[in-house]
Amino acid sequence: MLVRDYMTHDVVTIDPEARLSDGLNMMRAHNIHRLPVVEDNLLVGIVSEKDLLYALPSADRPISWVEASAQAAALPVRQVMRQDLVTVGPDCPIELAATTMADHKIGALPVVSPPESRTLVGIITETDIFRLFIEMLGSRAPGVRASLEINNRKGALASLFNRVVEAGGLIASVSSFPAVSPNRLRIILKVADVDQDTMRSLLKPEETVIDLREIQEAR
Repeated sequence: MLVRDYMTHDVVTIDPEARLSDGLNMMRAHNIHRLPVVEDNLLVGIVSEKDLLYALPSADRPISWVEASAQAAALPVRQVMRQDLVTVGPDCPIELAATTMADHKIGALPVVSPPESRTLVGIITETDIFRLFIEMLGSRAPGVRASLEINNRKGALASLFNRVVEAGGLIASVSSFPAVSPNRLRIILKVADVDQDTMRSLLKPEETVIDLREIQEAR
């Protein structure tokens, strides 16, 4: 999966000479929290809702949209935008984009193409990553969800999947995570067309399955 598969293509942007109040109003209108700043069709910065509000004088209480709009009337976005940009290309693997966001402690990455350019073609945010995470875990798919630890050896997953399929189960989703022991692998498995009792018997501890941590019906 690549960034292009989950990024927003129709990006809402702002001019660097626009007022902070314009930026706040655009964020409110589009229900977003950051705006790429584009000048002459090139990405020159990014500004977040937090950047705008931090730039405004306020009392010892949260500032309202009305107050923010009034105080920001004369300030240009250029004064508060961030220019030390971290960007990504559309063909970047999605997990690398997520790692980049986590490492830099940022909530979004402007997508530029070609990668060394400043031509904006999209934006990928933490919300897009959450959406992917939900899809990977099959959160909205019906079935029996099981969390287990298996032996991390060649053929272990194939053996487990064959057992489920032979019992008439349809594997809706599977995700794997490192366990504490390097010889183990944590699995979250969601299977349709079987009941909990059948799944429990299929996943009872033996050579492949070490520990069935929990099992429940997911709807």
